[in-house]
Amino acid sequence: MAAGEIAAAVTGIRAALDITKAMVGLRDAEAFRAKSIELQAVVLDAFEKAIEARETYSTQADRIRSLEAEVANLATWDAEKQRYELKTVGHGAVAYMLKPDARGTETPHWLCPNCFAKGQKAFFQPDGRKVGRDSIYLCAGCRGQMIVTYAATWDPT
Repeated sequence: MAAGEIAAAVTGIRAALDITKAMVGLRDAEAFRAKSIELQAVVLDAFEKAIEARETYSTQADRIRSLEAEVANLATWDAEKQRYELKTVGHGAVAYMLKPDARGTETPHWLCPNCFAKGQKAFFQPDGRKVGRDSIYLCAGCRGQMIVTYAATWDPT
């Protein structure tokens, strides 16, 4: 966590301050040089810890933004999926259709139940092929297919 790296950086800076205070009291040039080298090492270590803390913070902030976006997408999808219900469309096939109170002026349409279960809104579209008098519809998402006798219409009930 970034707090640990920040604490380490602060500890390093405090150590540098202590060494600097000790240097002020030194008169011997050789002792001064030794303390100067020690100070440089402590300052470099403190900078490295500060950089690590910044990188950790940045990584965590990116992850938080990503998770917030994912939560927002899930909330949007949850609201959208509440508008649909699973309906039988013929020949044993099922698809999601808008509930009567959610239709408004939208064109009748079918959504693929496989894609719907994965949190995706994928429409069944006619592919132009026929099986007798029935039409084949393909999912625009997973390419699943269903055979139906009629096009999507709003059920009067």
